[in-house]
Amino acid sequence: MRKSPQLEGFFARVGPHSGYEWEPLPWKGVSNKVLFMDPVTGFTIELARTERGAIFPEHYHTTMQTLFIVEGRLRSGDDVIEPGTFNVIPAGEVHGPFEAEEDTIQFKVFSSLPVYILTDGSVYIYKRDGKTIPAGQLDFVRHLGGTNFISD
Repeated sequence: MRKSPQLEGFFARVGPHSGYEWEPLPWKGVSNKVLFMDPVTGFTIELARTERGAIFPEHYHTTMQTLFIVEGRLRSGDDVIEPGTFNVIPAGEVHGPFEAEEDTIQFKVFSSLPVYILTDGSVYIYKRDGKTIPAGQLDFVRHLGGTNFISD
């Protein structure tokens, strides 16, 4: 399958995905394949894989995320997320941790550049090619779950 000339400048992996490697994320047993990224808006579509027993830590994003479970099962607290489940996670909503009860494939869409902010303040951001890199440490996360610290 040829990449359309209109996609010039975008990061896009078109066609069969068996030829694309899974990129490890910073958490053991968690990886992804970015399928599409708009370098201007950061709009991103990806597949994520969580291996059985791996834990994707509690975190939030600066952007809206959608999540569709293609295969496998994830557990978050008392909730089990099974294939065919779709969820919309608003920007700023803390979610997870997610533990894979089985190898799990997820289809995700981010409305702008994916940024993972963990509850300990660790920050990870996607590069243009979909690889995830550390982006520093935020101190204000200690206020999460409390009153609105911006208006205090």
